[in-house]
Amino acid sequence: MVLPVADAEGVSFDGGATVGFHNQYNFRGFKAGARAPSLAVDFLIPVSTNSELALNVGEWYINPAEDGTDEFGLYTFLVIPVAGFNFRVGGTFFAFPERDSITGEFGATVSYSVANYVDLELAWWSDVKGDGAPDDELRLGHYIEFSVGKFFELKNWLGVEVEAGISYGIDYYGVDGLNHTFGTIGFPIGILETTTLTPYVGGTLALEGLKDAGRSDQFVAGISLSVGF
Repeated sequence: MVLPVADAEGVSFDGGATVGFHNQYNFRGFKAGARAPSLAVDFLIPVSTNSELALNVGEWYINPAEDGTDEFGLYTFLVIPVAGFNFRVGGTFFAFPERDSITGEFGATVSYSVANYVDLELAWWSDVKGDGAPDDELRLGHYIEFSVGKFFELKNWLGVEVEAGISYGIDYYGVDGLNHTFGTIGFPIGILETTTLTPYVGGTLALEGLKDAGRSDQFVAGISLSVGF
């Protein structure tokens, strides 16, 4: 629930900040740590007043207390609306301060709302260290994901968000084939006009490629508090 804000020149943008706590940090089916607090900031900034093009920029920080390492992410995407479709093209920089390591990925997503009822999204990412290459080598690993989402409004202050999807990896951190399926259900609760509290539960089911990489099914749950500005 984020409201547009106008700058001095009349160009509006959407922005928001989110803090959360998660029973685990699950990244594309990989369990990357447990008991993880997080902080994220996101902006959608129009390129100009007479263009539908926009820049989506933001960052996140997550620091699992167990079985993981802290992670900082910074992303920039160009958002291109075309005939009801939303295309996003850009990249993400990842830094892991505790282990003094960095990596990055680039890719694109396309999303479409079917009759304003169900939201579909197809994403493709290429990671420059996606096949576990040594630090002095750059090799591409690829991750592809398809997801379906739906929002139900129960009250003017309460809703239900449902999402499910499936993914595929190509030389992606040991995965070469079907990666995982996933599903989550969240319950956004409007506290103030621009403040939303969202508890959620979900899970991931490891498929053949992820199992071959030594990963397993996971249960995920957590809560987040978002503020628009």
